[in-house]
Amino acid sequence: MKKNSLLFIFFFGCTQIFSQSSIYNINQVEIKKTYKEISPLGKYRYDSLSYEKARNQKEYVFETFNYKSDGLEISGYLCRSKKTNNKKIPVIIYNRGGTGNFGKLSEEDLPDFYALAKEGFAVYASNYRYIDKLGAIDEFGGDDINDVLNLYRIIKKIDYIDDQNIFMLGVSRGGLMTYKSLTKINLNAAAVLGGVANFKNLTDERPIFLTGWTDLSEDLNYKGLKNILQNFEQNKEEYLNERSAIKWANKINTPLYILHSRQDGRVPVKGAIELVQQLNSFDKEYKFKIYDRKSHSLPYSKFNSFEEIIRWFKSHIK
Repeated sequence: MKKNSLLFIFFFGCTQIFSQSSIYNINQVEIKKTYKEISPLGKYRYDSLSYEKARNQKEYVFETFNYKSDGLEISGYLCRSKKTNNKKIPVIIYNRGGTGNFGKLSEEDLPDFYALAKEGFAVYASNYRYIDKLGAIDEFGGDDINDVLNLYRIIKKIDYIDDQNIFMLGVSRGGLMTYKSLTKINLNAAAVLGGVANFKNLTDERPIFLTGWTDLSEDLNYKGLKNILQNFEQNKEEYLNERSAIKWANKINTPLYILHSRQDGRVPVKGAIELVQQLNSFDKEYKFKIYDRKSHSLPYSKFNSFEEIIRWFKSHIK
């Protein structure tokens, strides 16, 4: 009886280890909505031609998946070629923007992933832990950073992934997630579009990230960090600094391409400029481009943002 108990414990332990170090619940999905049916934001992000091309293509597969991070079940999306030709594929970890359920990944993000994947990459994106019922208490660069780091560790073990060529792309809040992740891991290269680099600067201009909002639907409302993080007022400076790459740029050792609009009305370009100054002072490898047209996410249908990023990534492939 004792021997059987030991065997059961060993089997259970192996199951737990497996579930914590792999992706599972992988399901193929399609872009179902036509261009006419997508949201106004989707129509801003894509032109009809590129969107319908992504929707109708047959060479790449779109999938949803789950993985474990700190014992929590995290969801994500991926895009990859159906054929690897027995070659390992470089990967881009895509860090989404938004807060809680606002900006949650959906099929409307898949044309972006296809645009990157068809350049020779597999694209993996995490929804982070603060979605669905937890959306209102998003820590916005707190313990949710582990969801990016754990996805990175899992991706490295996937058979068809070239673990010597891993890249990261962050958009808006995803820029903060990218910067902070790069203090823990070194990648071939990374890029950030309209990313948050100075959280104090952001919250000075948009205090709702601290105070929250109640004017959207219940699932999209947000409590605000001062109502989420413990002893916020006493620890406010520490919390803001933890989310501001300008305070720890010396810890970023991955080559970084920062792209921003001078007329970005959501994330001020000032933070990006300050970060570049810090990277320069620490003699880090970086590239910086400011666009002089109003935009936040710099969609590839209106800017050469993806062309620039792909060129940057390919110049750092081993």
